[in-house]
Amino acid sequence: MANESEDRLQFGWLALRCQTGDPKAFADLIAVMERPLLYYATSLTGNQDAALDVLQDVWLRVLHGIRKLKDPGSLKPWLYAITHGVAIDRVRREYRRNKAEQSQLDDVLNVEEPTFDEQDATAVHDALSRLGVKHREVLVLHFLQDLSILEIANVVGCSEGTVKSRIHYAKRQMKQILEGVKHGTAIE
Repeated sequence: MANESEDRLQFGWLALRCQTGDPKAFADLIAVMERPLLYYATSLTGNQDAALDVLQDVWLRVLHGIRKLKDPGSLKPWLYAITHGVAIDRVRREYRRNKAEQSQLDDVLNVEEPTFDEQDATAVHDALSRLGVKHREVLVLHFLQDLSILEIANVVGCSEGTVKSRIHYAKRQMKQILEGVKHGTAIE
């Protein structure tokens, strides 16, 4: 695909600029990737404040580790992999620390949602937030961030077959959630 190769070249050039110490390169990298990484981190943590904390850690890791990136063209998946690792670590820490709070949060998330049109972007984002992290992250990376199956497998640390399976089940679950809400029933 022409878009994938152009994207890879642009990110490769940006990575090389960062690696060579171009003073403006890191600011350019943040300008290009801050919003997509924030969205991804928010989808994993379920909380924009937590996602902002994750992103701060991500940028520190990128600043200190970009010179070690062997394939500059893989900058975009590398950024998502770092974000994934930091966000999942945070989610795990919070889960262990706040099991009781998490249970209350789950109760709040499972409250019946109002009826809405399937075309409404808010409905899709709400349904997405009701998926488990493993299903939510593959949908976000594949459909919203345009990463390939192989790139997603590298980001989340599993096989391509597992990514395909997760996408399949996540799409099916999204359909059930959207249809359930459309018909006024709650999907547990």
